[in-house]
Amino acid sequence: MTQPTAFPAAASPTGIVHLQAEDGSQAIVSLLGGQVVSWHAADGRERLYLSPRALWDGSASIRGGIPVCWPQFNRRGPLAKHGFARMCRWRVAAQGTGTARLVLTQEDVTAHWLCNDAGEVVWNHPFRLELDVVLQPGALSVTLSVHNTGSASWAFTTALHSYLAVQDLAALRLQGADGVRYWDAVAGADPAHPVQQGDIVFGQEVDRVYPAPAAWRLQEPAAVLDIHQSPSMTESVVWNPGPTLGAALADLPPHGYAQFVCVEAAHIDDEITVPPGGCWQGGQVLSVAPSEEA
Repeated sequence: MTQPTAFPAAASPTGIVHLQAEDGSQAIVSLLGGQVVSWHAADGRERLYLSPRALWDGSASIRGGIPVCWPQFNRRGPLAKHGFARMCRWRVAAQGTGTARLVLTQEDVTAHWLCNDAGEVVWNHPFRLELDVVLQPGALSVTLSVHNTGSASWAFTTALHSYLAVQDLAALRLQGADGVRYWDAVAGADPAHPVQQGDIVFGQEVDRVYPAPAAWRLQEPAAVLDIHQSPSMTESVVWNPGPTLGAALADLPPHGYAQFVCVEAAHIDDEITVPPGGCWQGGQVLSVAPSEEA
């Protein structure tokens, strides 16, 4: 059984929400970033990766768990990389047995996160984000609701940047995209949109955007995880830094890249426009499946 996740004093006790369901499954959510950072199903195995070098002081996003990228994905816009939601302190709106709802509004965001690199305000739109985290039998559900509380329409992109813990990266197979054309950020333009042949395998850097499949299956000899995303999440991002980029990331330990893959539920290829008073929802469900060794 996996040992409980340890957190620095800066992250607890007021900055951490512990959830436990009747079947014994558990999750831990950080208010910094509104971020699920640990999930154990009833079998006790940790299914999310959290770097032991993750920063908890707000100077950078927490490396691991399920960061919320909003209202911008990566550097596809004028804000800081992946937007500001993962950098802010969220609030608990409701909590029950195995469930929690966190909220973030414009008033919760430090002013500089609303600016571009030149210090100009580029986001000034009233909003309310709600993150619903629900423990289900053998599964974790995370849903993001985006409310426009202002008087004008605005647009965004988003992703749930899930870091999934793995035991043997070399033996890992990600299934669900065979025959699908994808965008390869590592290959650049040579070619930028190849067709996936068979399972996705890892070892070197992988940074790809796929049209969202009906489901993903993360297959290891001793563990299987099924990954579903809502139809509103129209793309999936698959990422692992590999050994070279991984060594350059200060908040990853040596060989930390070999302990996770990211399979992200995303809507990033075009912007989502929310009218005044409107709401958009998107989410991801992670489900434990029987393994080959079960």
